[in-house]
Amino acid sequence: MTIFRLVGACCVATGLLVSQAQAHGGVSNEGNKCVMKIGPYQLDFTGYQPENSIEKFCDDIPETGRTVIVLDVEQGSAGSGAVGGPNSNDLRDMAIDLRILKNVGQASDDVDLEKNTVVYVGPKKYPAGTLHWEHNFAQKGNFIGLVSATNDHGQVFVSRFPFAVGEGLNKVFIGIGVGVLLVGGAIAAFLYHRRGQKSA
Repeated sequence: MTIFRLVGACCVATGLLVSQAQAHGGVSNEGNKCVMKIGPYQLDFTGYQPENSIEKFCDDIPETGRTVIVLDVEQGSAGSGAVGGPNSNDLRDMAIDLRILKNVGQASDDVDLEKNTVVYVGPKKYPAGTLHWEHNFAQKGNFIGLVSATNDHGQVFVSRFPFAVGEGLNKVFIGIGVGVLLVGGAIAAFLYHRRGQKSA
């Protein structure tokens, strides 16, 4: 294997590490907006911290402190809210609840559910299509957000999104740092192997 292949493989590994550090389950950037996928439906997701910055976010929460999350049902034409459709008007008729868990490495979200719950907003219908939620995150850490929507037939759709408070950039930097170490190690191994071949 040449040095170029080694470095290339390490770059791919670094990219995977960074993408995993930035992955947030049911919440993603799509174009110029942030979208939460909940089953076949989607909600527009907006997060901001009024006391810290005017900048909005849709992934990790930048700092501790008062955090505001707004979820908006996408407005669609008649019939577009059907299962599998691009818009989500049916969500206006569903009972939606939100739960934030401490991410302590639990094997399943159901393990010690009540103990790990930081906030729970019970099921409620939002006919206007907007869910406004606030919480004061006092400490940095890793969390899991769960938004569930239950229709009148008892079907439950869930969006699960792990996120960090005050640690988002640290994850990316750790991924990049590991990548740099991988590339450096590959180069060192190649040079050592090459030197051994010459001496032989």
